Amino acid sequence: MRFQCTFCNFLVEADEDDKGKTAQCPSCENTIIIPAGPFEEGCVIGDFVIKEKIGSGSIGTVYKAEQISLGRTVALKILSPQYTNRAGVKSFLKEARAAALLSHPNLVQSLAVGSEGKVCFMAMNYIRGETVKDIILRDGPFEEDEALHWIQQVAEALHYAWTDAGLVHRDVKPENMMINDEGIVKLTDLGLAIPLSEWKEGMKISGSPSYMSPEQFTGKKIDCRSDIYSLGVSLYQMLSGDLPFKGETLRTVAQQHFNDVPLPLHKLNTKVSSKVSRLVMKMMSKKPENRFVDMDDLLHNIWQIRQETAPNKELVPEVHTISINRLDYSQQIKTLKSRLNKEDSSMAEVKELKNLNKTLGILFGILTAVIVLFVIAWEIISYQEPNPNYDIILQETRELKLEAAEQNLDPDMVKKRADELIGRLADPQSSEEEILRLELQLIVYQAEVGKLRQQIGRMGRNQKSTER
Repeated sequence: MRFQCTFCNFLVEADEDDKGKTAQCPSCENTIIIPAGPFEEGCVIGDFVIKEKIGSGSIGTVYKAEQISLGRTVALKILSPQYTNRAGVKSFLKEARAAALLSHPNLVQSLAVGSEGKVCFMAMNYIRGETVKDIILRDGPFEEDEALHWIQQVAEALHYAWTDAGLVHRDVKPENMMINDEGIVKLTDLGLAIPLSEWKEGMKISGSPSYMSPEQFTGKKIDCRSDIYSLGVSLYQMLSGDLPFKGETLRTVAQQHFNDVPLPLHKLNTKVSSKVSRLVMKMMSKKPENRFVDMDDLLHNIWQIRQETAPNKELVPEVHTISINRLDYSQQIKTLKSRLNKEDSSMAEVKELKNLNKTLGILFGILTAVIVLFVIAWEIISYQEPNPNYDIILQETRELKLEAAEQNLDPDMVKKRADELIGRLADPQSSEEEILRLELQLIVYQAEVGKLRQQIGRMGRNQKSTER
């Protein structure tokens, strides 16, 4: 067993039999206490130092940890001892590979996987936030458009997994939906995910019974429509605060999924519109062919409904688009709604926020139009081969855009890196270079917009704290 000295962070090795005893650090010579177990705070697994336990998954326990070599915080999943057999390790490695191959802003990604002795571990992105289930338990049902906002993001993740890898998640539920501090949903736990190409007759039935589609219970071949069903059950719970099927035994729950029709949402919660109620019922249709054709079909239906039901449809992202409005959507809507209901001095601040949002949207639209017109004119006037640095700068620009979208980089950092690339590009000598320069300037502008929106979010949170 290895652990860090609490005084100098030196890596100390100790025998299992010495757990809980005192020892002397070989480096600083201070007296230290050997952890009582291999997964206590300060214990080292591979390249990771455990900080605290943060939850449990389908086959393991998740800890907040720090990667020693890179100094970054990660979520470290440790395979439970009862699963450290051949089948369990195979399933664990399958989850790691599935998570590593998929790179999407709404999916938690695998960073590393390995073993130390009898311990198997996987490091993933650490998400600062809380699960949708935790929010339901604490605050009750979501507002209609807020629930659709989170579901739309999860559907984007599932659409990507299905179209890119033919992957069915098989365990979609509020407990596996994490909302981070920036207001972006991350779908977690790919432990039960399976590529359609690997499905075969007689496979073990897997999933969480309360959210499983009827075809999952039968062991029949499944596709993305099974995840649509589970997503529908999740949306039902988010809007009602309760599950549609609540049998006391597995058999009872299964029978309810096959035979019972849940009470329509608009009858349980009068704030839910009939359109959203029908959307959920279609997602939860007993037969796959009666649901939406695929995630793309579902996403377009969600988007169309939100165009009519959203408090501010300008904040609804387009289908298959990662919008900057996602970062503080819920905070802005809640803040604006609460302030508009008050007849006090906060009215002026609400007006200022609304005007700022409108101004940002107008400026962004104008800048985009100018860039398009300029590019067209430039293409007509001249064309020259780009200089030797063009390919390198182009690749770094693509990487910057990808990192900004997936890792939620600080706007100041994004702006600084974009400015550096503009400086390296010097005076454009061809249409391609001019297009690249304009694209970098657009990234700078988006970073500035992102910074302003963060400031708006902080203003909203401060106002909310004051109201409390």
